[in-house]
Amino acid sequence: MSKPEPPSFHLRLPTELKAKLQAARGRNSLNQEIVDRLERSLDPDPAMQVADVLRPLLASLDESARTEMARLLCEMLAVIAKRPKRGR
Repeated sequence: MSKPEPPSFHLRLPTELKAKLQAARGRNSLNQEIVDRLERSLDPDPAMQVADVLRPLLASLDESARTEMARLLCEMLAVIAKRPKRGR
């Protein structure tokens, strides 16, 4: 017995948004890219929440400042990862 097809509907996207999704989709179909993004937005992964906060900040910086910020963030996270856990 085969699984029933999930419901479908027509979706209108602005041309620019569709182009960005097409460019970002990698090996996914456009449909799968949209589904994945919707699922992440409704049940966000903590890493994605951090990325959402950092994205506007990084976008406001020039390339060298973005590179330096990324380096410093990686260093900070490495230090935090090595710290012993409290109360365990």
